[in-house]
Amino acid sequence: MKKTKMLKKHRSDRDSAVSPVVGVMLMLVVTIIVAALVAAFAGGIGTTTEAAPTASLDVSLFIGQGSAMIENIAGDTLPTKDLLITVSYDVPVKFANKALDHGGETIIHTIDGGLEPIAENDLNTTLAGYPFVYQITNNNETVSKRTVNNQLFGQADLVSGSSIAFDLNYFAGFDTKKAKTYGIDTGTRFHVTIVHIPTSTVIYDKDVRIQ
Repeated sequence: MKKTKMLKKHRSDRDSAVSPVVGVMLMLVVTIIVAALVAAFAGGIGTTTEAAPTASLDVSLFIGQGSAMIENIAGDTLPTKDLLITVSYDVPVKFANKALDHGGETIIHTIDGGLEPIAENDLNTTLAGYPFVYQITNNNETVSKRTVNNQLFGQADLVSGSSIAFDLNYFAGFDTKKAKTYGIDTGTRFHVTIVHIPTSTVIYDKDVRIQ
């Protein structure tokens, strides 16, 4: 009988010791799970990410027509509100065997589809230092006639097989007709970069020669 009583007492002591240990372990497991979930969401696992679009683009510059055209040859539809177009031009040191005043300088202009297409966001040609002052713009000129509405950059969709067109001077960020000032002629090279804003993906990045 004595032995039996001692055994019961031993089991009671062991059970009371195990219960707190199990409680601590459960709390530890819960804490680890919560921490893992927080880290996962902080790392972006809990959010959806937009896939970069796939599109084959072509850019053409026409000095005679005074226009610039971007064509979506094939691929995904590109809402122009998601596009950022940057055009850069290096003024040659000489043109027609004459040294240019701004030779060696670079003109950079960005058209941001995320900006509201209004006159207030147009290229400022009266700005001190123009056109060598970097500007980010989006004016209210028609770029697409595919639909009756939504014809402005930032509103229109560049669907596969369609194109959008800009005034060349606006697109380039300066008066391209001033050939003797900036060294513009057929074959002159511009660099055009187009970025898909939501994914920060470069979808076009090439030198384009004016025609």
